Amino acid sequence: MQEEEKETVKLSMEQLIILFFNTIAARCWARLGLTRDEYGELRQDLKEARLGIDVLDAVLRVIEDELDDEIKRELEGVVANLKLNYVNQYSKSKEAKS
Repeated sequence: MQEEEKETVKLSMEQLIILFFNTIAARCWARLGLTRDEYGELRQDLKEARLGIDVLDAVLRVIEDELDDEIKRELEGVVANLKLNYVNQYSKSKEAKS
């Protein structure tokens, strides 16, 4: 039997950046305490969430002119939703400490 050759997937730079973006976004949701992380844990770390959100916002500003309108709107929506949820979780954490 011949060994099957593995086909190498070649990602464009845009595809690679979007993969990075989605990976960091998933981690942000987990660090907001709203989803389980890749280890199955549910914990909140707002400092890490904020760092990730700020990075995504910066990346989006750099690549926005290279994206088609649909993908750009989708990524903007992700960042906007993360920011809104960060504010909500931050407010809840401050109330809990009071």
